[in-house]
Amino acid sequence: MKNLTLPPSNTAHEAGLAALPAEMTVDSGLAQLPAAMQRLEFISLRAIMELLSSSGALTAENAGRSSDEIINTLGAACRHHWLVRRWLVALVEREFLKLSKGYYSWEQIPESAAGADKLPEAYDALGFPPEMALSHQKLLTHLAELVRDQVSINQLLFENGEILTALAAYQNNWFTTYLNYAVASIVKQAVKPGPMLRVLELGGGAGLTTAAILDTLAGRPINYRFTDISPLFTTAAQKKFRNHIGLRCSLLDINADFTAQSIPAASTDIVVAGNVLHNAAHIGQTLQRIRRSLVTGGWLLFSESTRENHAMLTAMQFLLSPAKSEPLLGSEDRRGGTDQVFIDSTAWQEELVKAGFEVKCFLPASTSPLSVAGQTLFFAIAV
Repeated sequence: MKNLTLPPSNTAHEAGLAALPAEMTVDSGLAQLPAAMQRLEFISLRAIMELLSSSGALTAENAGRSSDEIINTLGAACRHHWLVRRWLVALVEREFLKLSKGYYSWEQIPESAAGADKLPEAYDALGFPPEMALSHQKLLTHLAELVRDQVSINQLLFENGEILTALAAYQNNWFTTYLNYAVASIVKQAVKPGPMLRVLELGGGAGLTTAAILDTLAGRPINYRFTDISPLFTTAAQKKFRNHIGLRCSLLDINADFTAQSIPAASTDIVVAGNVLHNAAHIGQTLQRIRRSLVTGGWLLFSESTRENHAMLTAMQFLLSPAKSEPLLGSEDRRGGTDQVFIDSTAWQEELVKAGFEVKCFLPASTSPLSVAGQTLFFAIAV
């Protein structure tokens, strides 16, 4: 399907806002988001500071220590070295540490005792379910063991085998709800009388984006292909969406050739991806695969973290550490040598243009309270 009608960005923005509870207005609930996110990030950074101090990796008596010295004293596992370095960068950004000639030392140690017991209040204000705060509390309690690989995040979060439940809790909040329904609004405007609309979802995970799109389409005919790298998610989605005619589920690896995975060139009208493209081994190559799968004029809609959320440095970031002997994500693209898994909006726009896309818009606006999580929706067209 060519010549899809371009929806105005304000329509998608309003659709995303409409999906939030009535009390989440700019003057009330939304206005509280920046302060709540700041509290959540502070609690996470405070836990890191306490670990650095209690382990002797960085104490008030230290004249200054290099990142290698801090990592070695901390006893961090090799695959988590990048994450400890990101901890140090975050603490410098927030002016808790100072960096001089490659050596870190304390700039200030905050007096506030805000700890894990304050997590439920912060997470609730951000729209997360209670289990998210409980999970993060558990992770902070075992932060030393996590960074030393004495226990894995999978063991702590998924100890009862409830992977879908745990990931759904992480993805269920005001920010992703807003973005999911903004995506759904844009897709809805593409469904016109005529040929069947072909939609490919990458990294569907717990299916929250899928549910928003299907809910908004309200039974309109559509050819929807839900994919993920794990059969755990495709099997669950097949069961969850079994009553939706036109939806099928299959495995797909964004780091491998799409054609070899039964996604022919120019076979798709819209590609949707929710917080999955940072998992690309090489962002540019994955975007090129997506471009080849789309018809000219087709749409790419994806959400991504465009800044490092400091709260997640002690939580979901552990899931991004490579397996032993494997390289860190992005080691061969623009992220190589930076320890950064996420890139900012400007970098995404540059990568999209190089891969053959024209960027039409991204949401939310930087002035919106919804921007504080660093979650951004990109809308680009294959040219």
